[in-house]
Amino acid sequence: MQNVFDSGKVPYEAAAPIPKRSLDETVLFYFLVVKDILIVLIVGVPLLFLKLLKNLLPSSEKNVAGQLALVTGGANGIGRQMALHLARKKCNIAIADVDSENGENTVKECTSLGVKAKFFKADVADAETVQGLRKQIENEMGYVDILINNAGLMPLLSLREGTVPEIEKIIHTNFHSNIWTLRAFLNGMIERKKGHIVCMASASSIHPMPRATIYSSTKWAVAGLMSAIEEEVRGEGHGNYIKFTTIYPYFVATRKDLIDSLNLRFPAVTAEETAKVAVDAILRNQKDVSVPRYLYFLSKFSRNFTAEVQMLIRDRMFRERHVLIRRYQELE
Repeated sequence: MQNVFDSGKVPYEAAAPIPKRSLDETVLFYFLVVKDILIVLIVGVPLLFLKLLKNLLPSSEKNVAGQLALVTGGANGIGRQMALHLARKKCNIAIADVDSENGENTVKECTSLGVKAKFFKADVADAETVQGLRKQIENEMGYVDILINNAGLMPLLSLREGTVPEIEKIIHTNFHSNIWTLRAFLNGMIERKKGHIVCMASASSIHPMPRATIYSSTKWAVAGLMSAIEEEVRGEGHGNYIKFTTIYPYFVATRKDLIDSLNLRFPAVTAEETAKVAVDAILRNQKDVSVPRYLYFLSKFSRNFTAEVQMLIRDRMFRERHVLIRRYQELE
């Protein structure tokens, strides 16, 4: 692996020129490509129909009773609701958050449902803190089976606004925390041949949200991270027992100050609704799920149109130019 700290210090050495293929090599290359295309069609089309049939038929839920789920940002909002939904499925809960009071309250609600639950005060934006969190959880509760990366900040902040520390805080919390938790917990899941990774992206991961450039960028990064690590794990032969789920919620009615700052044409979804869809996706090993469920497919479909039509949809259907009334100022 290249040492990234050597960049600019070690003399640059250009790669050797790519040799031209001979006529025989070119013919063989295209023959093999055509052969692989035919194999993909022969195998892929039936798989597509099976997938469509599976989506039409009711699928069974997997049993998570007795497993341990770590919910970052689980003291409030979506994280709290996800913890409670999993606790009702008899899944043990570890809550990691910087909000001790509400974190402990969530733990009390989970234990009242007859499961083990514990609060861990931790800022998951810090890599060393996350490594310490893993050791503490394993010592006190056991191995994490379900990792839910929910911690995040959503300030209404344009790229041209905010201080450098403010922007860094958003990036560290919304994106880097996912990297640190994956590095801390994924290897153990692979060793035990059991695990489920869940990340909270956003509808802004599918199409950009105006006046929230930094937030939207981090959520695109989260979605990309999940796709990349899933493919890496699958390529290493662990795809049968390590599952990945990415959630794409529309605006969620969590903080009052945030919702008061919005001028939405379509109503925001509730934290309860978001958690219910997310936990259902976990139990059914679904890969990508939006809240509401139809939003993911509609947003993906709209991207088949030209850029001008996509902008027209955003301006006329969602009226995004008028969504964000004012910039969110975090209260000290």
